[in-house]
Amino acid sequence: MEFEDHCELLRRLLDSEREEERARLADARARLTLKEREARGLAIADVEAVEEGSLSGRPLVTYEQRGRELTGARLGVGALVTVRLRKEPRDDEPSGVVARRSRSRVAVAFDEPPPDWAVDGRVVLELEPSPVTWERLTGGLRRMAGEEGKRWRPLLTGAAPRFSSRPRGPALAVGLDHPPRAEFNARQQAALDLADRADDLALVHGPPGTGKTTVLVEVIRRAVARGERVLACAPSNLAVDNLLERLIGAGLDGVRVGHPARVLESLLGHTLEARTAAHERSRIAAGLVAEALDLRRSASRRRQRRGPGRFSEARVAERDARSLLGEARALAARAQAEVLDRAPVVLATLTGLEGRALSGRRFGLAVIDEATQAVEPAAWLALLRADRAVLAGDHLQLPPTVLSAAAQAGGLGVSLFERLVALHGDAIKVTLIEQHRMNEAIMRFPSEALYDGALRAHPAVAHWALDDAPLEVIDTSGRGFEEATPEGSESRENAGEALLVVAEVERVLALGVAPAEVAVISPYDGQVQRLRALLQARVDEGLEVDTVDGFQGREKEAVVVSLVRANAEGEVGFLADVRRMNVALTRARKKLVVVGDGATVACHPFYERFLRHAQATGAWRSAWDRQPVEAEP
Repeated sequence: MEFEDHCELLRRLLDSEREEERARLADARARLTLKEREARGLAIADVEAVEEGSLSGRPLVTYEQRGRELTGARLGVGALVTVRLRKEPRDDEPSGVVARRSRSRVAVAFDEPPPDWAVDGRVVLELEPSPVTWERLTGGLRRMAGEEGKRWRPLLTGAAPRFSSRPRGPALAVGLDHPPRAEFNARQQAALDLADRADDLALVHGPPGTGKTTVLVEVIRRAVARGERVLACAPSNLAVDNLLERLIGAGLDGVRVGHPARVLESLLGHTLEARTAAHERSRIAAGLVAEALDLRRSASRRRQRRGPGRFSEARVAERDARSLLGEARALAARAQAEVLDRAPVVLATLTGLEGRALSGRRFGLAVIDEATQAVEPAAWLALLRADRAVLAGDHLQLPPTVLSAAAQAGGLGVSLFERLVALHGDAIKVTLIEQHRMNEAIMRFPSEALYDGALRAHPAVAHWALDDAPLEVIDTSGRGFEEATPEGSESRENAGEALLVVAEVERVLALGVAPAEVAVISPYDGQVQRLRALLQARVDEGLEVDTVDGFQGREKEAVVVSLVRANAEGEVGFLADVRRMNVALTRARKKLVVVGDGATVACHPFYERFLRHAQATGAWRSAWDRQPVEAEP
């Protein structure tokens, strides 16, 4: 396919995806009651403002449902929401970004102070589609097809990637021309070598627990030592923040670009806004703003006075105020530019690169972590700002999230990482094979099923365990635990299986592991909500209950997985995407318990093989030998 045709295809697919998102939210708002929208995670009703504050200068309002756990699962940190009254439409409904969220509270950051009614009495928070992402992605398509993309198009259309014969830069001058260091194994060293020699682009393929982000941090450290300016990106805010935390741990400084509401609270001091506010020019600008506001208040008082000349005096004061504000804006812009000029590493989400702050800026190196979770046009936004790039990810774990069936069928779910692997194979990538997370018994099946048996466990983790059964598969066949669709939802739940999962969680906790080191994972949000309600007291103690997608990149001492599906037809739904199950099976360090209906899931070859593996290794258990908790609390 010609590059122009590829760009046009991606544009159509992005349009399809955007329309699907709009249509789903519009349909939900028109067809579903508020209660049903809550059940689907699209709204939170009857919340009240309990605290007002600020976040990097923006108004921050914290809401809660008194005496209740919050609903609205899709209103997570970074989501765009609108505040509404339950029955009375308003012309001044404010929109903001979810800054923080706990089980009982949600904090929303606004650009302007919300109206009084939005903080006085009960209101509704509704999820909103944001056009910004799609505008930025389609803008990237146009730029890649134009002059800016000329440098990258050969590689993207099949030209062989270029590599130097030796690692780049004055490594000897900065002490980087050293033998392999003990903390990097042979494959990690090979990945670092490939990244250092890449003239265009290199890929680090990192299966679960193999240290791909560790490699990326070292790639960045070496580039900074050579004097290169580095752009560090990822598809999600959480992944960017994780990368920043790792860089700080390695002794590197970085400036985080993005809305403060989307940044972890512990990292706010590293944001561009915080660094700019601390700059001397910004302090001077703040003084000018205060002086301008005084002049405006003075102008208002003069207009209300009697006597000659009051209007001319007010006009002069207004003119002087505008001049001071203009000077303040110029000073603030210069302060921001100087902060970015001095930053050795700038971090942002892929779509966040297109904000005004980074306009016109270029970097010697761009790195993208979790690159396999980004649609291809999102990855292009980083390439367009850099001379070369290193992408890290695993195309056998979670793919990009695509809502539209047409967009998925057209290939929008294929990341740039995956497409480059298909185009260039091993010439452009190194696969890491030694994992530092899982007991060998937990690792073995994902390794055999998805990585041709190549993964091996580091000796330090190969045999660590909580008991003598690191892997247990609890087969509920014949117990009558049937799946169901919660009212007003398109998700799935399984009440009987949920009660058994709670019992398994209690068994794990009885081994002495802290609740904060245990996770309960399910592919279905309906089951997650049911399990959270059942495990409410344990959640208060730190136990986490979430979807598979919410645990990408995470790990815990012990994990209990609920598969949910149980039906006579053998339908497994999106369990058929085995990349999602790869994530679920590889989050546990020392103990993994998988609960599911073998008769149903074995209709899919991946799960049939998994059950045979469990039986062959002594990990299979019948749910008839396990006792569920008796009833919901």
